[in-house]
Amino acid sequence: MAPNGLSLNLIELGHFAAILAFVLACIQGLTPAAARLLRRPELSGLTANLAIAVFVLTSIGGATIIYSFLTNNFSVLVVASHSNTHLPLFYKVAALWGGHRGSLFLWIWILTFFTMVLAFDGQSRYPERLPVILAVQGWLVAGFYGLSLFLSSPFVRLFPVPAQGSDLNPLLQDPGMVMHPPMLYMGYVGFSVPFAFAMAALITRWKSELWIGIIRRWALIAWGFLTLGIVLGAWWSYYVLGWGGYWAWDPVENASFMPWLVGTALIHSITVQERRRMLHTWNIFLVITTFSLSLLGTFLVRSGVLSSVHAFTVDPGQGSYILAFMTVVLAVSFGIFLARGRYQEAEETVTSPLSRESLFVWNNVVFTTAAGCVLLGTLYPLAVNALNGSRITVGPPYFNTVMMPIFFIMLVLMAVGPLVPWRKANLERLRVRLLFPVVLGLVSAAVMAVVAWPVYWTGPVAVGLVGFVLGTLITDLVRAVRQRRQQHSSENVGAATWRTVVGNRRHYGGMIVHLGILMVAIGLVGTGLFRQEKSVVMGPGDVVRIGGERLRFDGVRTFKKANYVALQARLTSLDHGFVLRPERRNYGQQQMPTTNASVNSNPLRDVYAVIGGAVPGKNGVMRYVVQVYINPLVQFLWMGGLTMIFGIGVTLSHRVRRAARAVAAESVPALAAK
Repeated sequence: MAPNGLSLNLIELGHFAAILAFVLACIQGLTPAAARLLRRPELSGLTANLAIAVFVLTSIGGATIIYSFLTNNFSVLVVASHSNTHLPLFYKVAALWGGHRGSLFLWIWILTFFTMVLAFDGQSRYPERLPVILAVQGWLVAGFYGLSLFLSSPFVRLFPVPAQGSDLNPLLQDPGMVMHPPMLYMGYVGFSVPFAFAMAALITRWKSELWIGIIRRWALIAWGFLTLGIVLGAWWSYYVLGWGGYWAWDPVENASFMPWLVGTALIHSITVQERRRMLHTWNIFLVITTFSLSLLGTFLVRSGVLSSVHAFTVDPGQGSYILAFMTVVLAVSFGIFLARGRYQEAEETVTSPLSRESLFVWNNVVFTTAAGCVLLGTLYPLAVNALNGSRITVGPPYFNTVMMPIFFIMLVLMAVGPLVPWRKANLERLRVRLLFPVVLGLVSAAVMAVVAWPVYWTGPVAVGLVGFVLGTLITDLVRAVRQRRQQHSSENVGAATWRTVVGNRRHYGGMIVHLGILMVAIGLVGTGLFRQEKSVVMGPGDVVRIGGERLRFDGVRTFKKANYVALQARLTSLDHGFVLRPERRNYGQQQMPTTNASVNSNPLRDVYAVIGGAVPGKNGVMRYVVQVYINPLVQFLWMGGLTMIFGIGVTLSHRVRRAARAVAAESVPALAAK
């Protein structure tokens, strides 16, 4: 579709709408303070209307950018840089987040959407505190709009207008990358809502038991999106990049993993506060830290301080702005926390080291330590480079060595925690409950050691801990079903199990998430200890043998699509009959070759093939470099990720109304704090 006059100039409407949204976001941030200074409390009510208006205006801006992509309006810099007339329609829409300008606007768009949802939700549930919450969100929106409009605007025009665009990065022309960034952004931005609640609570001395249940749901939603984003990113890396792996401890991968770790600690810690009225300051610290780490991810991607397949190349001014913005957020939030945190003191304390709340405290320590270790390994090379110009690399050996024992400790806590009661455990009863899980864990470790011998010690230990946790999940469910059948003797086992799970979806949703983590652990063990790979040069008729498979190279063919030319090889399994068709694509506009793996999967292993460059052979027959991998149990990674998302859905389907009633009953004015 060629752009007409309307299409060429509609982007100016979007630009004006974005500027107006920025102005209104600033007013939204100032309104509660102005209402107090002017002694006009009715002004605070404007914040909800302003939040809605900011979202509508941002949506107008976003819609005009997408329309520019769809109509090939190359007078817009972001369109000319990341699209062309040959790009499929599906990727033209996704090209919005294919570069730093559009992806930053998507971040803002999602942030204004969440703020609008808060405005609608809060007017009936927590109206007295809503203006301050929305003011915090307003300043966050304004801060990101400042970067977008003044340093990284998606509305910049090009004159004269080029006849053709540059095309979207070929690595991003994949369904996985279409879905991966928005899911991550939903997770990152989702943690801004608990952050706004925490700031409002500190400023107005709002008792945390009145709002902690609300932010738990927001934290679960954000954590679920972040989990989905990480899994999709690993899946994309595995299937598209052609290196046979899914996680390389890349700095930007770490940037998403750190808020995931601290967010996991937050979700568990909130449970303690709801049940035992403890860990108030811990939770506020975790809320601030989780959102701060989300901002750190933005800085790493956009500052230009690192090289990564995920990073955008930007000018230093944008990195400086983000660093300054992040510093202000950290300084203000932790400053308020230190000044007002004493008003959020816990009503109870840990009464026994052998209690569920005590284990949750250790859970917080372990997860924050893990995040600290990842943070150190990610930022240390940057710090060394800034201090003396030296370039060093902290790679997988460091992260694997440090994180492996931490992961084992997490599994132990996951196994013991659900069976330990609140307040204080009875040692004899706990021993009985742990008997089956411990036996299952020991048997699992022994079987692993015998079947896979010789094997590195981490294999049996990891499998043993997986068996230990699985035994805990089984014991917990069996005990609950047995109790229900004692109360409802007419129910059979199936009905009792179903009603037990449905009746306590919050608890068993969490257990499903734990089951998903166990599946991921199995995938990590399989791919980490038993992966095989072989690189060979093959011509027609050649056979490669690897991991009990014989693959025959049948030759290559070339074909053309709308935006690339592909060289496709054909490999046939002589043992099982399946066919692999790895491709090497060349995207003409950018002259950038990419590899696309071909994978044959079953629950126990993947056979994974990649075709490389051509090598001249005898009699003029071309031969090709072929890389083949056997990845055992890798499907457990993707199934585990989906299981975790399903568990989050089950948990969220259980709606707790107690906290909402408590908030609605509160009548203390939001700005009563002196």
